[in-house]
Amino acid sequence: MFSIQHFIWLIICITLIVLFIRYRDKNNLDLNKVLDYASIICICSEFIKVFSVIEMVPSSDGSIIRPYLPMNHLPLHLCSIQIPFIFLVRHTANKKLRETILMVMYPSALMGAIAALIMPSIFSTSISVNQAFTHPMAYQFFIFHSMLIALGLCIAKSDEVDWSVQTYFKTIKIFFVIAFLSLYINSMFASPTYVDGKLVSVDFWPNFFFSYNNPLNIPMTKITHWYLYLVILVVLVMLLTWISYYPLIRKNKKKNG
Repeated sequence: MFSIQHFIWLIICITLIVLFIRYRDKNNLDLNKVLDYASIICICSEFIKVFSVIEMVPSSDGSIIRPYLPMNHLPLHLCSIQIPFIFLVRHTANKKLRETILMVMYPSALMGAIAALIMPSIFSTSISVNQAFTHPMAYQFFIFHSMLIALGLCIAKSDEVDWSVQTYFKTIKIFFVIAFLSLYINSMFASPTYVDGKLVSVDFWPNFFFSYNNPLNIPMTKITHWYLYLVILVVLVMLLTWISYYPLIRKNKKKNG
């Protein structure tokens, strides 16, 4: 994080975002066309990710070897769940469902992708900093998250959502539901060790939605530490969502007089 390679990628990402927003405005693209472009990037991104990180792993006795995709690469993170959202909102005929998904996508895609670019976990989980321009995962990561930021800005510009305080609280409620479900998902995909039916250790667990561990890896050794972290996380999510919503709520109020 914050290496010269990271800063170069940030400059590239900002350039890509600005160029696409200018292209969108110049050609007056509607949101569906933007979603078409986003769908193509999502498909390419997932293909690159899967075939870059999948590996051949032997069984414990070494008798068989099979391909394996590490669980932390499952599309269940805040940014990767935008993929099914993108396809659903693009093809649904239900206007209410479309608006609901868009109001959730806007802050989660925008703020989530910004956080991901500022703190690129890819350099600690998938590749080294020295591979920042030689490994396909780097291109997948930075271009995909740049697309999400551009998409979030396009959703804000689309006028397809009635931005209001009520919409904000509805979005927060959906975030809380998804975050609570992540507690189940993180445990489901964990690798616990039991001795005589008693849990003695957990060798691996994913961290979808960062609900189990903070992105800075600050040690948490007591349940009270985790509770405090959850409180901080909830406040941060509410604050960042409000920051992204406020200009649109204010603009909508002025528009409606």
